[in-house]
Amino acid sequence: MKNKETKEVKLLLFQGKDSEKVDEVRETIASWAKENDIGLHEVSERGDIGQTLGEKGTETIMLSLGGDGTFLKAADMIAPYLVPILGVNLGKLGFLSGLNSSELKSGLEGIIRGRFSVKELARLKCRFNGPNPEEFTALNEVVVSRGENPGLADLDLFLDSRKVATYPGDGLIVSTPTGSTAYSLSCGGPLITRNTSAFSITPLNVHKLGLRPIICSDDTEIRVKTNTPAVVEVDGKRIGELEPGQSAVMTRSDTPTLMIIPEGQGNFFETVRNKLNWDRDRGTRI
Repeated sequence: MKNKETKEVKLLLFQGKDSEKVDEVRETIASWAKENDIGLHEVSERGDIGQTLGEKGTETIMLSLGGDGTFLKAADMIAPYLVPILGVNLGKLGFLSGLNSSELKSGLEGIIRGRFSVKELARLKCRFNGPNPEEFTALNEVVVSRGENPGLADLDLFLDSRKVATYPGDGLIVSTPTGSTAYSLSCGGPLITRNTSAFSITPLNVHKLGLRPIICSDDTEIRVKTNTPAVVEVDGKRIGELEPGQSAVMTRSDTPTLMIIPEGQGNFFETVRNKLNWDRDRGTRI
């Protein structure tokens, strides 16, 4: 997307866990917004957002204060409203953040002057195929696993209604390109660039060595049917349980997450090198 033209801006502020650092940054933002005559509204749940959205001609932006977990919560809250999010990193990794607290004021100045682009990040829609169907969306991943149940999970994977295989093990991770750098990557899944229209399916400790991660088009319907008791997690949050014979069905959501990329940023592999230490010197061999 092209950079936005300068216009009136309204900020929504969502923070993670309370801490001295979070309080300090929140106060800095509030002071800066007051000095620049910018509307600032703190939100803590989805119901707060509809009441504070800007009027026509006003650019509404959500600021997420915290780490990647806070960004995921903010993205879930704001998804139905298609409001772009700027992550301010106060955590350790900050893979989804556009600004560090050390560059806060200069970064915000650039944002209100339109020096940014907006990246659409695909979300997964997950629904339960059981007696009490529910629907959720995820920015990172959906995990179907054995949870605390004893023994192995026994899961059947279907892509567009065609059976792929049965997976005996701890479970399956279905990941978006954004989530490919998170839980999936730590379990041996592939890294997917953000502009790739694909999802990945990564087995968790599968007891069949021939079963490897799969990359499929994001137009694919992914269905995981369980033959044993299982649990479903969306972006790290446990949302329900599946009984034997029930399924979790995943497709691409119609509403993406809109992530703000400050001017001069947005190089995917530069971020990967910096955040995942791909270029770190291994040291001198003895």
